[in-house]
Amino acid sequence: MTAPGGSGLEDVAGTGRGSQGPAEAGRDPEAGVTRRQFLIGGGVVAAGAVLGGVVGWRSWTVRGYYYRLTGAYGEPGTPPPSYPVTYQQGSLPSLYLTEPAVHDIAYPPGVDPSDRNALGSLPVLVCLPGRGRSPGELLQGQLQFGDYVADAIEKRGVTPFAVAAVQASDTYWHKRAAGDDAMAMLHWEFLPYLRGLGLGGPTAIMGWSMGGYGALLAAELHPDEFCGVCGVSPALWRSFDDGVGDAFDSAADYAHNDVFRHVDRLRGLPVRIDCGRQDPFYGADEAFTAALLRPPAGGFTPGGHNDDYWSRVAPAEIDWLGAQFEGARRPVSPAPKVAPSVGPMAPTPGVD
Repeated sequence: MTAPGGSGLEDVAGTGRGSQGPAEAGRDPEAGVTRRQFLIGGGVVAAGAVLGGVVGWRSWTVRGYYYRLTGAYGEPGTPPPSYPVTYQQGSLPSLYLTEPAVHDIAYPPGVDPSDRNALGSLPVLVCLPGRGRSPGELLQGQLQFGDYVADAIEKRGVTPFAVAAVQASDTYWHKRAAGDDAMAMLHWEFLPYLRGLGLGGPTAIMGWSMGGYGALLAAELHPDEFCGVCGVSPALWRSFDDGVGDAFDSAADYAHNDVFRHVDRLRGLPVRIDCGRQDPFYGADEAFTAALLRPPAGGFTPGGHNDDYWSRVAPAEIDWLGAQFEGARRPVSPAPKVAPSVGPMAPTPGVD
């Protein structure tokens, strides 16, 4: 298994919305696969076996095509309508990254970002995109997460909240040997930056794939910062020998940032995990949920590592996050944070 993104898992079966169209005429709901799908799928598998042998079939690219052709992924989510969401893009210079941290903040309809009185109690969801995906693509692109949130507020009465997506290079949200420390940027710079904008309400964190791992790691490191954490198809490995690709520099780096090892730190924090059963990370994600002291919200349903699945589970995740915001008490404003160092090699505090 390779690390997601680029030629790896983020592109296993494409991320295009609507790539699985309506069921073909004559489909047998009991069989679940049309004759045409079976023949095409069989042809793909046969060709894969001939060209690549067992290794070809085991590759997630071949599996992804097969799952899509046979309908095993299930139906994609219904796209939300467009809403008058206010978006603010920017980049945050960082002492912990070689490049500024790009971000995009979505304010729900009716909220004026310049009205600090309105922002003072507005909850904020920090979102960590998957590898290779920008904050703008997450909120306004194919996933349309900003519109999904607005739709939940408008139609289901979910507690309004802002969404702040940030990208800090594709370095798996921990300090790397090359120097970047995305987790330090998140904790010591981006969260205080949001407070400086006036966003003073409760904070939750969410992420997809690589960002799902980052969200869980951030919640383990700083559980008091958040009122909930949601990992969507988090890119997890049960050991360094599981084929982590470039996600970790070494076995010691993996052990230092192993979310399985520190799962007890999530005790008392609401957790939600969603993952498709055809996702390459399904086994590891299932093992992580089993390791939690309390069963998390969410679950495992048919789906892959793509926008079709993520759009399908987004409404339920947003409803769950709204409930966490509704139930959270507004935290007492902490004393100003002082970073432990001003150099780019400053360590991420917390994990031992």
